[in-house]
Amino acid sequence: MKNCMLCFLFLLFMSCQQHDLVAHPTMLAVNNEKEQPMPTTKHKDEKPEKNCPKLTGRVLYPKEADYDKARLVSNFYPSKNQFPDVIVYCQNTQDVQNAVKWARCQEKPIRIRSGGHNHEGFSTGTGAIVIDVSEMKQLQVDKAKNIATIQPGITGGELYSQLFKEGLTQVGGTCADVGISGLVLTGGMGPLIRKHGLTCDNLLSFEMVNADGEILQVNPNNEHKDLFWAACGGGAGNFGILTSLTMKVYPANKVTWFNIGWDWNQPVEKVISVWQDLFADGDKKWFSHLDVWPKAFSIEEYKKQPVKAMGVFYGTPEEAKQALAPLLNIGKPNDQTIELVEWNKAIKAFEEATSVYITDKPEYKSSGAFAMKPLPAEAIKIIVDTLHKTTSPLLNVLFFSLGGAAQGKSPTATAYFYREAKFFLIYSTQWLQEKDDVKQIEELDSLRNRLLPYTQGDYTGNPDRNLKDYLTSYYGDNVKRLRCIKRKYDPHNIFQFEQSIPPAHKNADCAL
Repeated sequence: MKNCMLCFLFLLFMSCQQHDLVAHPTMLAVNNEKEQPMPTTKHKDEKPEKNCPKLTGRVLYPKEADYDKARLVSNFYPSKNQFPDVIVYCQNTQDVQNAVKWARCQEKPIRIRSGGHNHEGFSTGTGAIVIDVSEMKQLQVDKAKNIATIQPGITGGELYSQLFKEGLTQVGGTCADVGISGLVLTGGMGPLIRKHGLTCDNLLSFEMVNADGEILQVNPNNEHKDLFWAACGGGAGNFGILTSLTMKVYPANKVTWFNIGWDWNQPVEKVISVWQDLFADGDKKWFSHLDVWPKAFSIEEYKKQPVKAMGVFYGTPEEAKQALAPLLNIGKPNDQTIELVEWNKAIKAFEEATSVYITDKPEYKSSGAFAMKPLPAEAIKIIVDTLHKTTSPLLNVLFFSLGGAAQGKSPTATAYFYREAKFFLIYSTQWLQEKDDVKQIEELDSLRNRLLPYTQGDYTGNPDRNLKDYLTSYYGDNVKRLRCIKRKYDPHNIFQFEQSIPPAHKNADCAL
């Protein structure tokens, strides 16, 4: 399995009702064949004395076939000891409604899952009902209006692929397996962030099942505009279950793809410094990652360089080479690719360049922070010294270039707060021996903590259960408003998990 450390998504949400997005004549309807719901069976933990609704969809209980595989999420580490009471693979909105009402009736905690890429495994839990919308994959595209209506089970890779067939693309991420709904609800960073903003900036409307099992139609101009605001960066798992969303889509134009790689015999500190200088201004023609693996990283095993600057440029390869000259002239790059490619090839190239294949049940830890300005020399030295000395071959620091169109809104315009950041840093580590987890997590935490004087907060799409004040870390000055909206739409805190948004206290001032 791929361990996509740049998978930005929380991995939650959605499903679609049996009125099922009827296609307009001008729309392209891409309908995946639905799996027929399996007959439901009564479980010993259900409370028959209550007149609870029946679970519908594809329902799995413990000891049934496929349960042990179904209970896991992409990170085996936080999910291996989690045992839900029931897993419901919803096929439509009615299945989601039934599951929410059943959970309320049976007094079961709810966990919501789509792509399954929550790094901390918050989409599963012992004793819970997992409401999984990954099998809801319908897509409709209105090419005349450049909009798409999407069910929550579609992954980023599937959406890129289906849209590309129509000459279109989405403002998505760079990990194919991440669910599009989780990406939207956490904000969403990716190759088009500078050109078209965050993923959530391209959200037009959505359908959500609330804590009472009711369907809400939400857009930025109707009576639920406060919920729309909250969902754009604070919606993952907190307010309800998305069952469809409508987004802007864009022409999938050719781009210049570049990937420049160095080994540890090169001046790594200078690479980081120059990369920051090149990409700190938020130029909309560029998007780039800087991917830095440790000296202990095996080039032979993973077939890639440990230090890589990669990205896309909206211009010709010749123009790109000229602009990238400061990087190309550092040391002696071992790899250098600068070529004009189709958009879908660039997306695949991002994933191939940053993914590391280890096991079908990867165990890893991830955290992150925003750099509001380029890191100074002393911060770069901390990163380089740590990666030079570590014996952990898969300790990684990944830089995302931000800015551009994402800065077109204020930090309080949506729940996503860190619009003024220059870069986002992901710190991650993976291990192959179970006994190595504590040591490597401590090493990662130490690196993050040493860089705190130069960074701020974290991204809710890249959660870290070790954060001391997760609400402020994720949402900054938007916490109070989010808690008030939570009180309005989920006053009993039904959608609750380890780092969920709690409702505001009943005596709190929520006047806006």
